[in-house]
Amino acid sequence: MSTDRPDAPTPRVVPPGGADVGPRSTPATAGTPVPGGSPDPAGARVPVAPPVPVDPPDPAELAATAALAVPGVTGLHPGPFGEIGTYLPGRRVAGVRVRTTPDGTSTEVHVVLRLGTDLRATAGAVHAAVRAAVGGDVHVVVDDLAP
Repeated sequence: MSTDRPDAPTPRVVPPGGADVGPRSTPATAGTPVPGGSPDPAGARVPVAPPVPVDPPDPAELAATAALAVPGVTGLHPGPFGEIGTYLPGRRVAGVRVRTTPDGTSTEVHVVLRLGTDLRATAGAVHAAVRAAVGGDVHVVVDDLAP
């Protein structure tokens, strides 16, 4: 019996007990879109929803990216109790604190530097990079050294 024809009878599943349970059912996940698409039972590709557009980066994210791009910076430091950070919708930028004051924006960046680098020169490079990325007052704090 062939199921390629539209008028072909629906196959039935007979479990070991011998009771007929009706037409073969497909799993609830069949045909569910997955990243990259997935084949549905007929073999066609199921379209996948386009990615959700990301909001433009926040100044805290720009400051973190700029600081991490400086040679000699191994990471950002959130403080001993994790208190240094900027909270954004659905995420947190640890090690960067952005404050808006009546005089403008102040960005505080807490960095971890590689042991053996010139601390003052690297902190100056972090300052220049963050200032170019976000503007305003920039304060760089070297919190730790890493091997």
